[in-house]
Amino acid sequence: MELREYVRACRRRWVWIVVPILLAMGVAAGLSLTREPAYRSSMILFVTTGSGDPDAKASRLNSYITLLTGPRVAQSVATKLGAPASADQVRQSLSAEVQAGTDLLVVTATDPSAERSRTMVTSATSALVALAKKLDPPVAADDGPPPQITVAQESVTTQEPGTLVRDVGFSAVLGLLLGGVAVAVREATRKTVAEEDDLRRLGIGTVGVISLTGRWARSGQADSAIAEGFRRLRSLLPEVSALRSGNARGTALMLTAANPKEGTTAVACGLAIAMAETGARVLLVDANLRSPGVGRYLAMDGGPGLTDVLAGRAEIGDVLRDPLGGRLTVLPPGDRRPDPGEVLASPRLAATVRELTTRFDVVLVDAPPLHGVADAAVLGKVTDGTLLVVRANRTRTVDVQRSTDLLERIGARLVGAVLNALPRRLPTEAAPARPVPAPLDTDGLVTTLLGGSSEPASPANPVGGKATVTRTTRSVVRQRPPVDSDEAATTQKIAFVPVDGITTQKIPINGSGVVEGTDE
Repeated sequence: MELREYVRACRRRWVWIVVPILLAMGVAAGLSLTREPAYRSSMILFVTTGSGDPDAKASRLNSYITLLTGPRVAQSVATKLGAPASADQVRQSLSAEVQAGTDLLVVTATDPSAERSRTMVTSATSALVALAKKLDPPVAADDGPPPQITVAQESVTTQEPGTLVRDVGFSAVLGLLLGGVAVAVREATRKTVAEEDDLRRLGIGTVGVISLTGRWARSGQADSAIAEGFRRLRSLLPEVSALRSGNARGTALMLTAANPKEGTTAVACGLAIAMAETGARVLLVDANLRSPGVGRYLAMDGGPGLTDVLAGRAEIGDVLRDPLGGRLTVLPPGDRRPDPGEVLASPRLAATVRELTTRFDVVLVDAPPLHGVADAAVLGKVTDGTLLVVRANRTRTVDVQRSTDLLERIGARLVGAVLNALPRRLPTEAAPARPVPAPLDTDGLVTTLLGGSSEPASPANPVGGKATVTRTTRSVVRQRPPVDSDEAATTQKIAFVPVDGITTQKIPINGSGVVEGTDE
């Protein structure tokens, strides 16, 4: 994994790093604050060897250090201290070192009790002096002065400074390392697609990401954020006119996913609305005959549709629906059939798609998942391109690879992938709630996009799910040609899919030909 990818992974999984740091710092601070204060007593001994040989002097000093920290001196000190002190505890508390460039030996004892530390260091030096006299051989008169150990400084006791800052700092570094290792291991063993680079490594270009990030998520404007995501997706799509085949007027684009509940229908609805904003003639085909969902998002009732056209029971013009006041046309799935696979295998399918592309600029086909049934494979053969919807942190990389292989085998052209990275729950809109003229989506687009329940949502929440999103509107005035008097008394309803930031509109048309209403 490259450094840039590792940094992005750390930013994405910052909790994995922060939690170990906080835990380590908390443990270190707790241990430091509950630890008993330690006292340090020191004595300085002056050692004379009676010889001018530097090597002999260094050897003797090292011998004294070994004796001082050895079992004989420790046992002597433990005996003087009494229970519960033991020789091993004394050895751990005693230390000795030679001051550089001198003949001074510094003896130190550390203990939670100041009195015990003083007793320990004085007893240790006394035991060392007695043991050295006992071990030193007799010295002849002509050999010079005998070796001696003299106390140069009596015991001095001080309280050791606290180590809270040092312990917390070291523990924070340790927690950072542990968190970094955890992130690296998680990224190395991760089997799902989490970001655009994961798709890029699979050889798939990402044409859009539907997510809530930055100021949108912080301000709670969930509907506007999702709308902007679909507009970016529309802008990043390759030129759809380059995908069309033959002399067709429009382009047929299939949207599918590797598995169910990855947001295919929601992305299809949002992209259709975003494309319709440009003035293009857009048709949304609900070809998911096994589990249709476009009707729920656009508040359409059941009726004849694609299955009736393919069965020859209806003409295309008779089943097209206009739920958004002329801005978007929908071809519903039609009556539920027990054999949807055989319905889509009809020889009329290719001719139907060709006829649709002659009537509309863009035909978006909401298809079932690629794996499990052959419906998407059949639709991929008669459409001009395919958009693969990938659910972030849910779709496995192996499923994405299988999907691309399947599309390649059937000859479908993969335009790119759409990374659906919406969170489980949207932030609540900060603006005050305003009445909505007509609830559009009782099922909840966002909930279905994330694979949630299909139970009806509360009417007070047109976006659905458990996130309450309100909308802010402003008044606009548009000029339109004069209309008949009976038309002037009508009311035109222009409604948008509740994933975007454009509000539901009910626009009265007055007799002067001026359309008044609300818009985002």
